[in-house]
Amino acid sequence: MTVPAARNDPKLSRFPLRRLRLSMADGTVSVVLPRGATWMRREAMAAPLDEPPYWADVWPAAVAIARWLSRRRNLLGLRVLDLGCGLGVPGIAAARCGAEVTFADRQPDALAFAEWNAKHQSPPRQKLLMEPRGVNAPMVRCVVHDWHAATLPGTFDLICLADVSYRPVHHAPLLRHLRQCLADGGMCVHADPERRESDGFLVQLRREFATREELVETHFEETRRQVRMTFVARNPKVLEQWHEVRRPHATAPTATDEATRSQ
Repeated sequence: MTVPAARNDPKLSRFPLRRLRLSMADGTVSVVLPRGATWMRREAMAAPLDEPPYWADVWPAAVAIARWLSRRRNLLGLRVLDLGCGLGVPGIAAARCGAEVTFADRQPDALAFAEWNAKHQSPPRQKLLMEPRGVNAPMVRCVVHDWHAATLPGTFDLICLADVSYRPVHHAPLLRHLRQCLADGGMCVHADPERRESDGFLVQLRREFATREELVETHFEETRRQVRMTFVARNPKVLEQWHEVRRPHATAPTATDEATRSQ
C-alpha cells in the first residue's frame, strides 16, 4: 500500500496524504491518512462545525485496541463494530485478521479512509504462511451513522470504542449501543488516555456490565501515552472466556462458541 495508490481514489485524493506504519504483534498495519491534521483542525475551528475533524488523526487509544486485536491473531468470522471509527485503525486491524468489520461514523470522509485502508492491507505473517497462494479480501462495510440519532441494527461479537467517550453527551448513546448491539457472548473494548470526561462513562459501565481494566503504554512515531483499556461483557463468565484466548497461539472464539458458553 502506498500514497500514490491512494491518490487514485477520488475520495482520498482530495486531501494531502501521508503514510503511517504501525507495528503490531503479527506484522505491520500501514495506514494512509490526511497530512497536516493539525491545520485541518485549525481551519475547522473557524467553520460552523460541532467539533474539529478529530477523525483525521490516529489516536493512541485506537492504536492500543489495534495492537490488542493483533495479539489475538485469528478473528475469522467475528462480527466487529468500530463505532465512531474515525480513520478506523482498530477495525483495520480486525479486518486483516479475518473479522467481518462494520465501520460506523458520521463523517463520510473518515469512512472513505477506513474502508480504503482496510481493503489494502498486507495480511498478517501467520495468515500468509497458512494461505501462501492467496488471501480472501476482507469483509468490510461502512455506515454513515450519528449515534445520537439512532442505534445501529444487529448485534456484534466485538465492539471497539476508541477514545469516543470524551464528552458526557456521548455517554448515553454509547451505553444504548452496548445494551442493544453487544451479542450475549460478545465483548466491548473501550480505550481512552485516562480522560476525566470518560470516568463517568466507566462508572456507568460498571453498574450494568462486567468489566476489567488494564493500563498499557502505547507509542508510535513521536507519540507516547498511557492508555486505559476497559473490557466489557454482559457477565463475568463471558469476560473470562474472552481473556482465556489471549494466549499467543490461541484462536479467538467463534460467535457460536461464545453464545453456547454463555448459556
